[in-house]
Amino acid sequence: MTFYSMFPSMIYKARIDPKSYDKKAIIDTAVKNYEIDPTKNNWDDTSDLHHYYYAMDEAPSEIKSLTKSYETVINDYMSSISKNANAFKYRWKMVNFAVNTKYMAAHDHFYKMRGWQSAFSCCHYISYNWRYHSPTRFINPLVIGQYSSTTQDIANLLDKGDINNSSYFGEYNVDVKEDDMIIFPSYLKHIVANGIKQKTDIPRILGVANIDIGIGD
Repeated sequence: MTFYSMFPSMIYKARIDPKSYDKKAIIDTAVKNYEIDPTKNNWDDTSDLHHYYYAMDEAPSEIKSLTKSYETVINDYMSSISKNANAFKYRWKMVNFAVNTKYMAAHDHFYKMRGWQSAFSCCHYISYNWRYHSPTRFINPLVIGQYSSTTQDIANLLDKGDINNSSYFGEYNVDVKEDDMIIFPSYLKHIVANGIKQKTDIPRILGVANIDIGIGD
């Protein structure tokens, strides 16, 4: 018996060694800045978070220590998805540093600009505890995802804990732990719902990076 995966949205997960960067300094600074301005750089009318998208020059200087750790994981990933990684050019950049306690609306990281196409996005869970914080919830990009209420009877028969069955659900959470980094296609919309499950003084802190592939001069 043979199984094939058709039209997959593959998600890669790796671990960022917390000793490879100044984690304590980053968390301490993030918490301090969050307490001063919990909604820094307003995202939209519904989301509630402190972030630096389009304002990375204002982000804590300590995050620069993450660059080397990210580069190793990203280069390993790009080498793993192509028989010849040198056959195409790519670049990556840290694009956000987010401190979240409640909600973040659905969004993706898909764009094209000046000879570059966004291909993959990365989320690094710098501070994350599943007991208190919600995971990243991905929205099914397949057409069937729009009819999840219609396919509910099928979904009820499937193992909800098996990500291979995720195509029958409208949304699906990826299992992560603190210090994990996930890399996923930039077209995948995702959301943070109910950011805090229980009361805690420790916020959910993520580093976010995008990987672009060169598509011409």
